[in-house]
Amino acid sequence: MATTVSFINFKGGVGKTTLCVEIAAALASKFNSRVLLVDLDPQTNATLSLLTENEWEKHSTTKGTLRDYFAACYDKKDFDLSSIIYQYKKHPSVKKLDLLPSSIELFGMDLKIATQFGHSDIQAKIFLKHSLEHISSNYDFIFIDCPPNLYLATQNGLFASDSYVIVALAEYLSTIGISHIQKSVVGIFDDARIIAKKIGGEIKTPKLVGIIFNRLRYATGGTSSEESTVSGVEKLYDGLVFNTKIPQSTKISERPEQKIPISLSGYKADAVYEERMEKAAEEFYERITRP
Repeated sequence: MATTVSFINFKGGVGKTTLCVEIAAALASKFNSRVLLVDLDPQTNATLSLLTENEWEKHSTTKGTLRDYFAACYDKKDFDLSSIIYQYKKHPSVKKLDLLPSSIELFGMDLKIATQFGHSDIQAKIFLKHSLEHISSNYDFIFIDCPPNLYLATQNGLFASDSYVIVALAEYLSTIGISHIQKSVVGIFDDARIIAKKIGGEIKTPKLVGIIFNRLRYATGGTSSEESTVSGVEKLYDGLVFNTKIPQSTKISERPEQKIPISLSGYKADAVYEERMEKAAEEFYERITRP
């Protein structure tokens, strides 16, 4: 069975999607892992990091997206997630990197489902968990790129997950949200656990596997302000901050246009950043498999 991990932050623009895609690609390439990437964000950035717009439109028309899946959930119909999987085959070193693509039509779908089932209905939070269980044995890891909020789509991601990773910037507004994220996750699971207990069910809270800092100013580290921020978070969250920090680079942000993650590019100009993503993937693997 796969280990399922959500990548989250309630603040947008921190590069959560980038690291979710890059670490997934690095695991599939450098560590020979079988990885499924689930794009729950209606902005579709993870999807369009691997597919061209034409490929996405064709796939949406012929096979479907997660919008079709959640529409089936709303209508209380069965849906086989494997029917909408896109297989990424644009790099020879990738063993297995599959994608459950998103759609801009996911906007509002979680509200529609919440209205249908009720905000506190556990069933509406575990659609994805039950569906992924049917295909989990095909993968070593399932990565879920969650929207920058705690609405029903993100809750589906978390309830399907064994662990979660927080991606943050080394700045005040980004880091003050870390505590809020933890409290919010614990809160929704505490509430769900009370309800589940009444009906004889069991709910397990996913574990925070780590906090990874993204877009530090330099490849060698951050500015004095950034380093001070990172140091403060390391003291507050002992052992949870990744040793690997990701520097800011236009090269990283340009790679989605080419549909080749920088961890796969092999370009000499990308070597520093490719190596850093590989280290991040290695540290992730160590953390997730740690007893």
